[in-house]
Amino acid sequence: MDIQAVDRVGMILALFGPHRESVTSTEAADLIGLNRTTTYRYLTSLVNANVLALRDDRTYVPGPALVQLGAFALGRRDILRLAVDPMQTLARDTEITAVLSLWGSSSPVVAHVEEPPRREIVVSVRVGMQLSTAAAQTGIFHTFMADSPSVVRASRQLPNGERERIERLVRETSERGYAAQVSTRGIAVLATPVWDEHGLAASLALLSTRDVLDV
Repeated sequence: MDIQAVDRVGMILALFGPHRESVTSTEAADLIGLNRTTTYRYLTSLVNANVLALRDDRTYVPGPALVQLGAFALGRRDILRLAVDPMQTLARDTEITAVLSLWGSSSPVVAHVEEPPRREIVVSVRVGMQLSTAAAQTGIFHTFMADSPSVVRASRQLPNGERERIERLVRETSERGYAAQVSTRGIAVLATPVWDEHGLAASLALLSTRDVLDV
């Protein structure tokens, strides 16, 4: 029963991200497949523990304990400390935005961004942004962390169309050793794996318009 409770809390917390900043009790119940009474009890308990917060409009958002834990977890990652100087150099020398992403619960999350200091107009992303299945950096993790349980689980939960897109991206990334992507809006990304002694640690990318960055 305790394990089931942990699983349910995990499903509730996984609802939040840039694609969904808040949920109502009814929305949460529908999304995780629990009855509304049970979901409401979980949400209330998480609010009481400061893991979630309940706003005046009766929607739930990440609470102070969750924000504190997330900031602490990111701050403890050695790669974030080590990456700053080389990312600043990369952004300055290329005059292109450098983006470092870490694997989250089901997709990459932007952990650090360095923008080129001399360019007046830059393409950038927010720290904390959860990247989509179409992102080049997502392809890096699905290619080089393919055996990770969280990556396998994330892939299985995708709709068929998105899973097929990921599989194509993985094939291309495997052949090249890096991922290249140009969006329909003309945003170009080159992404590469970053390794440590344990395996894939992060993905480092350059982000700009296709006129500036030729993939």
